[in-house]
Amino acid sequence: MTVRVSRVRQHSVWASLVSDDAQALRGWLLQLGFAEDLLIPGERVDAIHHCQLDWPEGGRILLSSTGERPTPCRPGTASLHVVTADPDAVLARATSLDARVVREIVDQTDYPSRDFTVADPDGNHWTFATFAG
Repeated sequence: MTVRVSRVRQHSVWASLVSDDAQALRGWLLQLGFAEDLLIPGERVDAIHHCQLDWPEGGRILLSSTGERPTPCRPGTASLHVVTADPDAVLARATSLDARVVREIVDQTDYPSRDFTVADPDGNHWTFATFAG
């Protein structure tokens, strides 16, 4: 099988997540290496109406507490792919947070990537990979 890639990095699609404990998920993501760009508190104590978290190598995710915004999203149902030049460093941070490793780090043989997958506190799957397309 031949894998064809455009070699064009895409940074304009932003994933949106909701969480029953958005403050905990926000903290987890910050410790993984995301940087907060914007935080709008919610109506309830410790709720997040809208939070924007940027990955330092490009890309952004949006986060809100369950019930803060109309959305069909449900906590723990997302699967996200994050491009990073150093998945080993991200894995070290994830394991220091006791993240559940869904798939151990591996060098792919069918395409050029080193990657792993962990679950966040809500159960969403996060794959951190060198493969950017």
